[in-house]
Amino acid sequence: MKPVVLTFTDAQGNKTKTYSTCSIKTGIMDRIFDIAEKAEEYESGKLGVAESRGFFRDLKAIMVDAFGRQFTYDELDEGLDFDEMIRVFTEMCSAAVGNLGKNR
Repeated sequence: MKPVVLTFTDAQGNKTKTYSTCSIKTGIMDRIFDIAEKAEEYESGKLGVAESRGFFRDLKAIMVDAFGRQFTYDELDEGLDFDEMIRVFTEMCSAAVGNLGKNR
């Protein structure tokens, strides 16, 4: 798998830390598919506030776990921009779907 890179920034948008992962484990892929379904509902406006909160908690958990717990939830909350989180999640979804195509 091509490396997936996650970049933390400070309040001014300057890069502070970069993390990467080259492997997404099977259990993480299962969770990615579950969250991808929720992402579609979120984008279409079908999730209420409580469901949206749960979606973001699940998304943050995937980030921490997929990157091998190289950072904590608190570090994620303080250093990861929302757009970067969505970009990386989209990249992980693409990698998961791409790997399915290779196995046929």
